[in-house]
Amino acid sequence: MPQKMNAIVVNDFQTGPSLQTIDIPVPQNDEVLLDVLAASVNNVVRSRANGSHYSASPDQLPLVPGLDGVGRDQQGNNYYFLASNEKYGSMAQQVPVSKKRLLPLPQKIDPAKIAASMNPALSSWMAIRQQLSAGVKDKNVLILGATGYAGRLAVEIARYLGARQIIAAGRNEEVLRSLPADGFIQLNDNLAPQLNQLNQVDVVLDYLWGLLAQNLLDGVLNSRSKPDALLEWVEIGSMAGSKIELSAAVLRSNNIRFLGSGIGSIATAVFAKELFSLAQLVAAGKFNVTPLQYQLEEFSQENWENTKQRIVYIPNQFN
Repeated sequence: MPQKMNAIVVNDFQTGPSLQTIDIPVPQNDEVLLDVLAASVNNVVRSRANGSHYSASPDQLPLVPGLDGVGRDQQGNNYYFLASNEKYGSMAQQVPVSKKRLLPLPQKIDPAKIAASMNPALSSWMAIRQQLSAGVKDKNVLILGATGYAGRLAVEIARYLGARQIIAAGRNEEVLRSLPADGFIQLNDNLAPQLNQLNQVDVVLDYLWGLLAQNLLDGVLNSRSKPDALLEWVEIGSMAGSKIELSAAVLRSNNIRFLGSGIGSIATAVFAKELFSLAQLVAAGKFNVTPLQYQLEEFSQENWENTKQRIVYIPNQFN
């Protein structure tokens, strides 16, 4: 009889995930079975679990959600891993992972902090390092959605990578004021007087998109003192909507480039290289991370849907 494990499982996109006992998967081809030390919930994980993400498909059901995590092999080696099996993600006691998607980690680590930070940190790290024409060194950067977990890390990463000035934009004024940014824009009904900060923005890292980004785009362009200076706008997330309206005049009258950064837009080999560099920095504690941890057996819809804190599940065999 197959051995059993606890896992968060999605049987149907409409009913959502639940904690279940399932068979431990058998590794295939180049896969190795890892004990999961920590796995983090983020917006992409949630949207794939409810079928709303562009990479989700009913053909994948049933599935264990989870894009990545920190695991340990049978020899006691620690790894940061990217899930490679479309049926078995990281929200389980054990997970099969391709050896090509394992990044070695030191023995003395905080698994929860690494699991919590790698995916959100990767979003801005890859956007800056791979999608922008020349990074952010000595540039002025606007971060839309800076009060979210990924946005907060983006402020720290932009600073680490040499940004000259960072302006954080978001709704929560208390969080905005706590960020290590040079200025902030509160996304409220009193937006116009705040836009004078944007006259020399070179880069926008956008976690919002939708109508909020559309309105701020108009404000940025109208505030710029040199419309012929290059402005690179990187679309990373869509928390405020999946579409914007863009007039032809915007593209003709401004030196602006729209870029995307996400699954499919960057070569796998490039991801692997950048992941290794970022993993070492995260493991060394370079960025501020404060996850909220739950045992896997404590799974509930309430903690699964908690977007105010970075939720990390710790499989219960590691009490």
